[in-house]
Amino acid sequence: MVSVNPLPSVKDFNLLFSSIVKMKHYTAAISLIKHFFCSGLKSNICTLNIVVKLSVPFESHSLCLLCGGDDVQNRINKAIYLLDEMIKKGLKLDVVTWNTLIHGFCKVGKPLAAKELFFTMHKFGQYPNLSSCATILDGLFKCHLSSDAISLFREIEKNNLDLNIEIYNVVLDGMCRAGKLNDACELFSCLPAKGLKPDLYTYTIMIQGLCREGVLIDAEELLMNMEEHGCLPDSCTYNVFIQGLLRRNAALKSIKYFQIMKDKGFAANATTMELLVDYLSTHKGENVSQEFVQKIV
Repeated sequence: MVSVNPLPSVKDFNLLFSSIVKMKHYTAAISLIKHFFCSGLKSNICTLNIVVKLSVPFESHSLCLLCGGDDVQNRINKAIYLLDEMIKKGLKLDVVTWNTLIHGFCKVGKPLAAKELFFTMHKFGQYPNLSSCATILDGLFKCHLSSDAISLFREIEKNNLDLNIEIYNVVLDGMCRAGKLNDACELFSCLPAKGLKPDLYTYTIMIQGLCREGVLIDAEELLMNMEEHGCLPDSCTYNVFIQGLLRRNAALKSIKYFQIMKDKGFAANATTMELLVDYLSTHKGENVSQEFVQKIV
Protein backbone atom coordinates (compact mmCIF):
# COMPACT_ATOMS: atom_id res chain seq x y z
CA MET A 1 0.00 0.00 0.00
CA VAL A 2 2.85 2.43 0.77
CA SER A 3 4.23 2.07 -2.76
CA VAL A 4 1.07 2.83 -4.68
CA ASN A 5 0.37 6.23 -6.17
CA PRO A 6 -1.66 8.04 -5.01
CA LEU A 7 -1.22 6.79 -1.46
CA PRO A 8 -4.25 5.47 0.39
CA SER A 9 -5.54 7.73 3.15
CA VAL A 10 -4.51 7.28 6.78
CA LYS A 11 -8.08 6.08 7.37
CA ASP A 12 -7.48 3.22 4.93
CA PHE A 13 -4.26 2.26 6.71
CA ASN A 14 -6.01 2.37 10.08
CA LEU A 15 -8.75 0.06 8.82
CA LEU A 16 -6.09 -2.35 7.60
CA PHE A 17 -4.17 -2.28 10.89
CA SER A 18 -7.35 -2.70 12.95
CA SER A 19 -8.48 -5.65 10.85
CA ILE A 20 -5.14 -7.41 11.24
CA VAL A 21 -5.16 -6.84 15.00
CA LYS A 22 -8.73 -8.16 15.29
CA MET A 23 -7.57 -11.33 13.52
CA LYS A 24 -4.81 -11.56 16.19
CA HIS A 25 -2.03 -11.45 13.61
CA TYR A 26 0.00 -9.27 15.95
CA THR A 27 3.41 -9.92 14.41
CA ALA A 28 2.14 -8.90 10.98
CA ALA A 29 0.44 -5.82 12.44
CA ILE A 30 3.63 -4.69 14.19
CA SER A 31 5.69 -5.21 11.05
CA LEU A 32 3.27 -3.22 8.89
CA ILE A 33 2.97 -0.39 11.41
CA LYS A 34 6.75 -0.12 11.70
CA HIS A 35 6.98 0.03 7.91
CA PHE A 36 4.25 2.67 7.90
CA PHE A 37 6.15 4.96 10.28
CA CYS A 38 9.52 4.35 8.60
CA SER A 39 8.00 5.43 5.30
CA GLY A 40 7.33 8.87 6.75
CA LEU A 41 3.59 8.60 6.33
CA LYS A 42 1.44 10.85 8.50
CA SER A 43 -0.49 9.16 11.28
CA ASN A 44 -3.39 10.33 13.40
CA ILE A 45 -4.75 9.55 16.85
CA CYS A 46 -6.46 6.39 15.60
CA THR A 47 -3.16 5.04 14.27
CA LEU A 48 -1.39 5.63 17.54
CA ASN A 49 -4.25 4.14 19.53
CA ILE A 50 -3.72 0.94 17.57
CA VAL A 51 -0.01 1.07 18.42
CA VAL A 52 -0.76 1.55 22.11
CA LYS A 53 -3.07 -1.46 22.07
CA LEU A 54 -0.22 -3.52 20.67
CA SER A 55 2.09 -2.28 23.44
CA VAL A 56 -0.16 -3.64 26.18
CA PRO A 57 0.41 -7.18 25.16
CA PHE A 58 -2.10 -9.43 23.56
CA GLU A 59 0.68 -12.01 23.66
CA SER A 60 4.29 -11.80 24.82
CA HIS A 61 5.86 -12.60 21.44
CA SER A 62 4.26 -9.66 19.66
CA LEU A 63 5.15 -7.39 22.55
CA CYS A 64 8.82 -8.37 22.34
CA LEU A 65 8.84 -7.40 18.68
CA LEU A 66 7.35 -4.03 19.46
CA CYS A 67 9.29 -3.21 22.61
CA GLY A 68 12.59 -4.90 21.86
CA GLY A 69 12.47 -6.87 25.12
CA ASP A 70 10.37 -9.21 27.17
CA ASP A 71 10.34 -7.77 30.69
CA VAL A 72 7.36 -5.99 32.21
CA GLN A 73 9.24 -2.77 32.92
CA ASN A 74 10.19 -2.54 29.25
CA ARG A 75 6.53 -2.79 28.29
CA ILE A 76 5.68 0.06 30.62
CA ASN A 77 8.55 2.20 29.38
CA LYS A 78 7.43 1.62 25.81
CA ALA A 79 3.87 2.65 26.62
CA ILE A 80 5.13 5.84 28.29
CA TYR A 81 7.40 6.51 25.32
CA LEU A 82 4.45 6.16 22.95
CA LEU A 83 2.46 8.53 25.13
CA ASP A 84 5.24 11.12 24.94
CA GLU A 85 5.50 10.68 21.18
CA MET A 86 1.81 11.37 20.75
CA ILE A 87 2.09 14.58 22.72
CA LYS A 88 5.21 15.72 20.85
CA LYS A 89 3.42 15.16 17.56
CA GLY A 90 0.71 17.52 18.76
CA LEU A 91 -1.92 14.83 18.81
CA LYS A 92 -4.64 15.22 21.41
CA LEU A 93 -4.95 12.01 23.36
CA ASP A 94 -8.51 10.78 23.58
CA VAL A 95 -10.06 8.80 26.40
CA VAL A 96 -9.67 5.58 24.39
CA THR A 97 -5.89 6.01 24.48
CA TRP A 98 -5.87 6.53 28.23
CA ASN A 99 -8.20 3.61 28.88
CA THR A 100 -6.03 1.35 26.74
CA LEU A 101 -2.91 2.30 28.69
CA ILE A 102 -4.68 1.94 32.04
CA HIS A 103 -5.93 -1.50 31.03
CA GLY A 104 -2.45 -2.45 29.86
CA PHE A 105 -0.75 -1.49 33.10
CA CYS A 106 -3.33 -3.46 35.06
CA LYS A 107 -2.90 -6.45 32.77
CA VAL A 108 0.86 -6.63 33.37
CA GLY A 109 0.43 -6.31 37.12
CA LYS A 110 1.21 -2.61 37.51
CA PRO A 111 -2.06 -1.22 38.89
CA LEU A 112 -0.38 1.61 40.80
CA ALA A 113 1.14 2.87 37.55
CA ALA A 114 -2.35 2.64 36.05
CA LYS A 115 -3.69 4.61 38.98
CA GLU A 116 -1.09 7.31 38.36
CA LEU A 117 -2.19 7.54 34.73
CA PHE A 118 -5.79 7.74 35.89
CA PHE A 119 -4.98 10.86 37.89
CA THR A 120 -2.83 12.32 35.09
CA MET A 121 -5.52 12.41 32.42
CA HIS A 122 -6.92 15.80 33.39
CA LYS A 123 -3.55 17.46 32.71
CA PHE A 124 -4.02 16.56 29.05
CA GLY A 125 -7.61 17.70 28.80
CA GLN A 126 -9.16 14.27 29.27
CA TYR A 127 -11.21 13.02 32.18
CA PRO A 128 -12.00 9.47 33.29
CA ASN A 129 -15.22 8.00 31.98
CA LEU A 130 -17.11 5.00 33.32
CA SER A 131 -14.87 2.63 31.38
CA SER A 132 -11.77 4.23 32.94
CA CYS A 133 -13.24 3.84 36.43
CA ALA A 134 -14.28 0.23 35.92
CA THR A 135 -10.88 -0.70 34.48
CA ILE A 136 -8.74 0.81 37.23
CA LEU A 137 -10.97 -0.41 40.06
CA ASP A 138 -11.09 -3.94 38.65
CA GLY A 139 -7.31 -3.88 38.15
CA LEU A 140 -6.62 -2.80 41.73
CA PHE A 141 -8.94 -5.43 43.18
CA LYS A 142 -7.50 -8.21 41.02
CA CYS A 143 -3.98 -7.27 42.12
CA HIS A 144 -5.11 -7.60 45.75
CA LEU A 145 -4.99 -3.87 46.42
CA SER A 146 -8.50 -3.71 47.83
CA SER A 147 -7.75 -0.81 50.18
CA ASP A 148 -6.44 1.27 47.26
CA ALA A 149 -9.45 0.30 45.17
CA ILE A 150 -11.97 1.19 47.86
CA SER A 151 -10.20 4.47 48.63
CA LEU A 152 -10.21 5.38 44.93
CA PHE A 153 -13.85 4.40 44.62
CA ARG A 154 -14.80 6.69 47.52
CA GLU A 155 -12.88 9.50 45.87
CA ILE A 156 -14.65 8.91 42.56
CA GLU A 157 -18.00 8.98 44.36
CA LYS A 158 -17.16 12.35 45.93
CA ASN A 159 -16.46 13.82 42.49
CA ASN A 160 -20.12 13.28 41.61
CA LEU A 161 -19.38 11.15 38.55
CA ASP A 162 -22.65 9.57 37.47
CA LEU A 163 -21.70 5.99 38.33
CA ASN A 164 -23.84 3.16 37.01
CA ILE A 165 -24.62 -0.25 38.44
CA GLU A 166 -21.76 -1.84 36.47
CA ILE A 167 -19.23 0.20 38.47
CA TYR A 168 -20.86 -0.84 41.73
CA ASN A 169 -20.82 -4.46 40.59
CA VAL A 170 -17.04 -4.24 40.13
CA VAL A 171 -16.63 -2.81 43.62
CA LEU A 172 -19.03 -5.24 45.28
CA ASP A 173 -17.31 -8.19 43.63
CA GLY A 174 -13.89 -6.90 44.66
CA MET A 175 -15.01 -6.35 48.24
CA CYS A 176 -16.52 -9.83 48.49
CA ARG A 177 -13.44 -11.52 47.04
CA ALA A 178 -11.22 -9.55 49.43
CA GLY A 179 -13.21 -10.81 52.41
CA LYS A 180 -14.83 -7.44 53.06
CA LEU A 181 -18.36 -8.79 53.15
CA ASN A 182 -19.63 -6.25 55.69
CA ASP A 183 -18.45 -3.38 53.48
CA ALA A 184 -20.10 -5.02 50.47
CA CYS A 185 -23.39 -5.50 52.32
CA GLU A 186 -23.37 -1.88 53.48
CA LEU A 187 -22.71 -0.64 49.95
CA PHE A 188 -25.37 -2.95 48.53
CA SER A 189 -27.95 -1.61 50.98
CA CYS A 190 -27.16 1.96 49.85
CA LEU A 191 -27.90 1.33 46.16
CA PRO A 192 -31.60 2.35 46.25
CA ALA A 193 -30.70 5.66 47.91
CA LYS A 194 -28.28 6.28 45.05
CA GLY A 195 -31.07 5.72 42.53
CA LEU A 196 -29.59 2.42 41.38
CA LYS A 197 -31.41 -0.87 40.96
CA PRO A 198 -29.43 -4.08 41.55
CA ASP A 199 -29.30 -6.23 38.44
CA LEU A 200 -28.82 -9.95 37.99
CA TYR A 201 -25.04 -9.65 38.34
CA THR A 202 -25.35 -7.59 41.51
CA TYR A 203 -27.49 -10.21 43.22
CA THR A 204 -25.30 -13.07 42.02
CA ILE A 205 -22.17 -11.32 43.29
CA MET A 206 -23.72 -10.77 46.71
CA ILE A 207 -25.11 -14.31 46.95
CA GLN A 208 -21.69 -15.69 46.09
CA GLY A 209 -20.05 -13.41 48.65
CA LEU A 210 -22.47 -14.49 51.38
CA CYS A 211 -21.98 -18.16 50.50
CA ARG A 212 -18.22 -17.74 50.54
CA GLU A 213 -18.43 -16.58 54.16
CA GLY A 214 -20.94 -19.29 55.07
CA VAL A 215 -23.86 -16.91 55.59
CA LEU A 216 -26.26 -19.26 53.84
CA ILE A 217 -29.47 -18.02 55.46
CA ASP A 218 -28.85 -14.48 54.22
CA ALA A 219 -27.84 -15.80 50.81
CA GLU A 220 -31.09 -17.74 50.50
CA GLU A 221 -33.10 -14.74 51.65
CA LEU A 222 -31.42 -12.58 49.02
CA LEU A 223 -32.16 -15.21 46.38
CA MET A 224 -35.85 -15.03 47.25
CA ASN A 225 -35.84 -11.24 47.49
CA MET A 226 -34.43 -10.79 44.01
CA GLU A 227 -37.41 -12.61 42.53
CA GLU A 228 -39.77 -10.43 44.55
CA HIS A 229 -38.04 -7.38 43.06
CA GLY A 230 -38.54 -8.64 39.52
CA CYS A 231 -35.01 -9.89 38.95
CA LEU A 232 -35.16 -13.57 38.07
CA PRO A 233 -32.19 -15.78 39.01
CA ASP A 234 -30.43 -17.45 36.11
CA SER A 235 -28.35 -20.61 35.84
CA CYS A 236 -25.27 -18.86 37.24
CA THR A 237 -27.16 -17.59 40.30
CA TYR A 238 -28.53 -21.01 41.19
CA ASN A 239 -25.20 -22.71 40.59
CA VAL A 240 -23.40 -20.21 42.81
CA PHE A 241 -25.89 -20.76 45.63
CA ILE A 242 -25.88 -24.56 45.33
CA GLN A 243 -22.07 -24.54 45.35
CA GLY A 244 -22.18 -22.57 48.59
CA LEU A 245 -24.57 -25.11 50.09
CA LEU A 246 -22.46 -28.09 49.04
CA ARG A 247 -19.28 -26.53 50.40
CA ARG A 248 -21.01 -26.22 53.78
CA ASN A 249 -22.48 -29.74 53.56
CA ALA A 250 -26.04 -28.41 53.49
CA ALA A 251 -27.15 -31.44 51.52
CA LEU A 252 -30.91 -31.34 52.04
CA LYS A 253 -31.10 -27.70 51.04
CA SER A 254 -28.92 -28.48 48.03
CA ILE A 255 -31.38 -31.14 46.88
CA LYS A 256 -34.21 -28.62 47.10
CA TYR A 257 -32.43 -26.08 44.93
CA PHE A 258 -31.14 -28.67 42.48
CA GLN A 259 -34.79 -29.54 41.89
CA ILE A 260 -35.83 -25.89 41.60
CA MET A 261 -33.04 -25.24 39.13
CA LYS A 262 -34.00 -28.31 37.11
CA ASP A 263 -37.68 -27.28 37.06
CA LYS A 264 -36.69 -23.87 35.70
CA GLY A 265 -34.79 -25.49 32.86
CA PHE A 266 -31.29 -24.81 34.18
CA ALA A 267 -28.48 -27.32 34.53
CA ALA A 268 -25.63 -27.75 36.97
CA ASN A 269 -22.32 -26.46 35.65
CA ALA A 270 -18.95 -28.23 35.88
CA THR A 271 -18.01 -26.73 39.26
CA THR A 272 -21.35 -27.68 40.81
CA MET A 273 -21.12 -31.23 39.48
CA GLU A 274 -17.58 -31.58 40.78
CA LEU A 275 -18.69 -30.49 44.26
CA LEU A 276 -21.65 -32.87 44.07
CA VAL A 277 -19.43 -35.81 43.10
CA ASP A 278 -17.05 -34.95 45.96
CA TYR A 279 -19.96 -34.85 48.39
CA LEU A 280 -21.41 -38.16 47.21
CA SER A 281 -18.02 -39.87 47.35
CA THR A 282 -17.51 -38.84 50.97
CA HIS A 283 -21.06 -39.66 52.11
CA LYS A 284 -21.60 -43.07 50.51
CA GLY A 285 -24.49 -45.07 51.87
CA GLU A 286 -26.12 -42.17 53.66
CA ASN A 287 -29.82 -41.58 53.05
CA VAL A 288 -29.24 -38.07 51.81
CA SER A 289 -26.76 -39.34 49.22
CA GLN A 290 -29.29 -41.86 47.95
CA GLU A 291 -31.88 -39.09 47.73
CA PHE A 292 -29.43 -37.02 45.71
CA VAL A 293 -28.98 -39.85 43.24
CA GLN A 294 -32.71 -40.50 42.94
CA LYS A 295 -33.79 -36.89 42.47
CA ILE A 296 -30.86 -35.27 40.74
CA VAL A 297 -28.70 -37.79 38.98
